[in-house]
Amino acid sequence: MKIFVAKHGGFCFGVTRAIRLAIEASRNGNEVYSLGQLIHNPQVVDDLFKKGIITVNGLRQMKNKNVIIRSHGIHPSVLEKLQKENFNIIDATCPRVRRAQQFVEKLVREGYKVVIVGEKDHPEVRGLLGYAGDKAVIYSEKIAVKEKRIGIVPQTTIEISRLQHAITRLIPDVLEMKIYNTICYETIHRLKEAQDIVKKVDVMIIVGGKNSGNTTRLYEMCRAVKPSYHIESESEIRSRWFRNARRVGITAGASTPREQVKKIAQYLRKLFRSR
Repeated sequence: MKIFVAKHGGFCFGVTRAIRLAIEASRNGNEVYSLGQLIHNPQVVDDLFKKGIITVNGLRQMKNKNVIIRSHGIHPSVLEKLQKENFNIIDATCPRVRRAQQFVEKLVREGYKVVIVGEKDHPEVRGLLGYAGDKAVIYSEKIAVKEKRIGIVPQTTIEISRLQHAITRLIPDVLEMKIYNTICYETIHRLKEAQDIVKKVDVMIIVGGKNSGNTTRLYEMCRAVKPSYHIESESEIRSRWFRNARRVGITAGASTPREQVKKIAQYLRKLFRSR
């Protein structure tokens, strides 16, 4: 049995930075509150809770004024409220997400209709909408853009093919189109590597939170090619998945620690030795 482990699977730059900032802020027994899960990985969120980093859904749940803004960023109205109420803000917004927010603001100032290519319920996209004054539209095949000057900004973790599809679909209907490619290069590498691995294996394992959008996209892409399984831990693995397999691939989403990927690989090697 041969195991192929993706080199680009696991924590991205933005997630690594957010966790580091949260842990630094929680030292000396300080409780730090995260508006929503800091990252979409239940094991990591549980570990952070033990370190004093607590997930909340609203300001009223906080017992002190220490709040961390997760890597996805937040709606500017929420940021304004935190500042007005004198919260101690630890801003862990990913620099690449912040750049996307700035591009949205720039497009609005220049009079473009902003089109965001991404998942409508994703926290990053909700934040981007806020930076457009909630007047942007989220791209779908059904939207009809009446304005002749549009600016396109993609969610940082979507596939580049979705951006390309939006451009091709909208360009015949407009006179002027400005595009900011804010897709994170780590996302591009992760998807490309998974595409390469899945072609040469019999089974693919995708590691990461079930509520992680980018992990789910990896899983959906892989399962369209080969039998694939989305797991959060080795306890979910079933030996029957590998009954006729000789090559297994492993990749992971941006909210998965590299150590978790290594644990899965070690577990599989032990499983295969016992067969």
